Amino acid sequence: HYIVNGAKTFISNGINADALVTAVRTDNDGHRGLSLLVIERGMAGFKRGHNLKKIGRHCQDTAELYFSDCQVPFANRLGEENQGFYYMMFNLAQERLNIAVSAITAAQYSFNLTMQYVQEREAFGQKIATFQNTRFAMAELATEIKIGQTFVDRCVMAHNRKDLTPEEAAMAKW
Repeated sequence: HYIVNGAKTFISNGINADALVTAVRTDNDGHRGLSLLVIERGMAGFKRGHNLKKIGRHCQDTAELYFSDCQVPFANRLGEENQGFYYMMFNLAQERLNIAVSAITAAQYSFNLTMQYVQEREAFGQKIATFQNTRFAMAELATEIKIGQTFVDRCVMAHNRKDLTPEEAAMAKW
């Protein structure tokens, strides 16, 4: 078995998960020394911290995890030893694209709510949507969202063709 010591923070679903795929250093050879181990609820030496408060996605818990001489059977290793970094990087572009799609959707939703607000809210006896500065700000936001949506759409098509680069996915996420 492996002996795991250390801690991880900001782990999605860390409170509720029964099994956690965890990147663990199994060799001191930099990124080449990581392996993926499945650490299960109830393993000796494995403890969960409290559910962390965060700004978004309140329905998904985020936890701190602690390992103190946690014994993980060799059978709980995913893939080859010291190949964890490569396994994690394999789908990195797709993960970044997923975040980009969520972000651009949230931006459009926020814009729509803001547009509704400025069309209803009055100041100085008129709708704030009629103020020149408000119109400029909303036009700028609409333009940025359209540019972002166009780029994300392009990245989705590239992903479907299997030629999305990690760099393009990182740009879309940004």
